[in-house]
Amino acid sequence: MPGLIDAHIHLGLEATGDVVTTLRARPHGDLTLKMLENAQASLRGGITAARDLGGVEWLEISLRNAIAAGRHLGPTLRCAGKVLTITGGHGAWIGQECDGETAYVHGVRLNVKHGADAIKLIATGGVLTGGVDPMAPHPTAAEMGAAVRTAHDFGLKVGVHAQGARGIARALEAGADSIEHGFELTDELIQRMIDQGTVLVPTLSAMAALLAMADNLPAFVRDKAKRFGAMHYDSFSRYVAAGGMVALGTDAGTPGNRHGENAQELAHMVRLGMDPLAALVAGTATAARLLDLKDQGRVREGSAADLLLVPGDPTQDILAAADANRHRGVWKGGVDVRAALGAPLSGAPAFAFSSPAEAGF
Repeated sequence: MPGLIDAHIHLGLEATGDVVTTLRARPHGDLTLKMLENAQASLRGGITAARDLGGVEWLEISLRNAIAAGRHLGPTLRCAGKVLTITGGHGAWIGQECDGETAYVHGVRLNVKHGADAIKLIATGGVLTGGVDPMAPHPTAAEMGAAVRTAHDFGLKVGVHAQGARGIARALEAGADSIEHGFELTDELIQRMIDQGTVLVPTLSAMAALLAMADNLPAFVRDKAKRFGAMHYDSFSRYVAAGGMVALGTDAGTPGNRHGENAQELAHMVRLGMDPLAALVAGTATAARLLDLKDQGRVREGSAADLLLVPGDPTQDILAAADANRHRGVWKGGVDVRAALGAPLSGAPAFAFSSPAEAGF
């Protein structure tokens, strides 16, 4: 099958219980090396392309370029550079704080200057930032609209972190290409996304990992995960049932959500109601379109030799593709990844729950 594509990762985060503190403690030189290790872990786990949606001082762009130049073996990377957030907003600890339409235009242009090939906006509060509510909208529709128009002028797509319904609505009004997370998807918002062709990148692995390691999280993170877990899962199930378009994305690097285990997102999607074949398409062809990867995501003449060999039929047994420990081989541009980098390390199971009920809902 085609190699998998993860449309939402953070190469600079290390999946510890307190990722912010871990990040701040690591010098930038060492962080760059860690980013390479994280990228190669994902490649060994079947991820042949990925989109970094929130880097650190544009270090991930240097890594992207080194991989593209053949200096290191790794997945094809698309990078958004610094997330654009309001002053004190979610992700301000790695992002560019912006207030007003002019500041958002400048934020996009600054990322473009540093080589970004996507843009990430923060529309609401988030789980990993203290003192902000995931349900609260942050930038105005006008601020986001200015950023989206500027990004589109440069030919770049915009992924928007949007968890609460009001922020999702503003992102859709602004013309977002993808909604990241989507905790509070009302029926009206789901239909609007379908009508506009907006892609949902659900990052179910992030929520599942938070709930699985709740006792080892900062209290404010644990409380928000427990508050919004059921809402998140329900929104995804209803969105899929309505026929919404999904691209695989994990938020890899967030607490407990390790690089290299990205493929488990397939199992989460299927457990919450997605057809296995549709999940596989979400992790290949649809993600490739979202990332503008024209020669990836399909097995056909003329496409890149980015391939994943799995046992049996993953349309019948999704764990054949979702569990990296079962993969038989990975090739990146025709290069045997296991021969070059070694097999993936044996880690956590491919999914953290078998049904929403088993997660406590």
